[in-house]
Amino acid sequence: MKIYDMISICFRNLWRRKGRTMLTVIGVVIGSCAVIVMISLGLGMSQAMDNMLASWGDLTSVTIYGGSRGGMFDEGSSSSKTTEKPRLDDSALEIFKAMEDVEDIVPKMELSSEMVVTTSGRNDRYLLSYTTIVGIDFTQFDKLGYEAEQGILPDENNKKDSIVFGLEVPYSFTDTKKHGEAAYARKTELPDGTVTPPFIDPIADDFKIAIVNTKKTNEDGSHPVGGKGYEYTLHGTSVLKQDTMWETPYSMFIDIELAKDIMEAYNKLNNVKNAKAPEYTQVKLLCKDINSVDAVQKAVTDLGYNATSMAQVRQQMQGELGVIQLVLGGLAAISLLVAAISITNTMIMSIYERTKEIGIMKVLGCYIGNIRLMFLMEAGMIGLLGGIIGTVISYGISIIMNSFAGSAFSEALGIYTEGDAGQVSIIPLWLVLLALVFSTIIGLISGYYPANRAVKISALEAIRNE
Repeated sequence: MKIYDMISICFRNLWRRKGRTMLTVIGVVIGSCAVIVMISLGLGMSQAMDNMLASWGDLTSVTIYGGSRGGMFDEGSSSSKTTEKPRLDDSALEIFKAMEDVEDIVPKMELSSEMVVTTSGRNDRYLLSYTTIVGIDFTQFDKLGYEAEQGILPDENNKKDSIVFGLEVPYSFTDTKKHGEAAYARKTELPDGTVTPPFIDPIADDFKIAIVNTKKTNEDGSHPVGGKGYEYTLHGTSVLKQDTMWETPYSMFIDIELAKDIMEAYNKLNNVKNAKAPEYTQVKLLCKDINSVDAVQKAVTDLGYNATSMAQVRQQMQGELGVIQLVLGGLAAISLLVAAISITNTMIMSIYERTKEIGIMKVLGCYIGNIRLMFLMEAGMIGLLGGIIGTVISYGISIIMNSFAGSAFSEALGIYTEGDAGQVSIIPLWLVLLALVFSTIIGLISGYYPANRAVKISALEAIRNE
């Protein structure tokens, strides 16, 4: 029997009992629809999780924390570290650069507030307080996602003479000629939508960074600055936008080479003996892709460094998400199990009704394999038809959920990015193909027992059957 004839007979038999066929197909539709929607919800949660983590920080980077701030790296200093840990210095950077999956390296170096005094204005009227001073290569700002809200970021030509401020730093300057509340510039929103200005202009004024001389003490208990040769005059160029990780708002940035010079000058001014080379406070390794983050982090921690990454958080959250997806998949599997039983029942009933037809086919010399194939094709066709209809309905359900629940879902997770962040349900092409193949296989498996039962029927008994 030709395959075309088999398909034709298959459709005729299904159509002849279209009421029962449609009821069975509906069972498969419900099962396949449940599977697609449940998996799509899991994919939506996974995508939302990745977008949320991406908004917290770069998923392809590994952050290494090392040396202490300011003068605490000095050997022989009273505040030096007693525990032996690998130093995060230039030699360490060379090791990181040699790692296969590392594309770039962004080191940072923080200066202790006890090391320097930052002032601005005539006669150093405005004094900076309670701010982290970070040495960094300004040309690498784009790799960290930092952008200027005011002014222009420094380039190779002016980076060593420039200062970049975090969004809140300009309001950390106090007026030394005023007292009480008047000495502070409070950031307050005005009725016209603007905010009160700080005492200094962060993109026009000059600023002086002076090294503190800890060998001397003023009458009020403070330390004087070093004076000529230990002062650096810099120009404000820009104010950074608020970043997602809150790394920039309360930090003031200078060139990393200048930060090294300040540290060395501090050691010289204060006669720090046996001072080691400056150590980086933080180094960020930018990996090739998210799949290489774990390997890079393990290689770094094996060297003895303290390293973290968003991939760790992602891995933990994926484990929890996997449990949820497993539960959702189990619920959907129950629906498919019911559909499979329904297909088996339908095919067994069909065999009882077509017993005489089976006997005639055997008497006419039809191959046993063709009879089995005919019933398997009918069962498979029910599964495929249910899968197709279930897929179409699933797309409709997905569109409705994304239209009415997407924004609420995104807001509930605290995600405000574009793209798939607000999608509750995501149905990729592979999921559609998987659903169609799976529903067809379910139909074939469900029809296997009835098909075998059909071929075992005796031809003579089948012909005599009424």
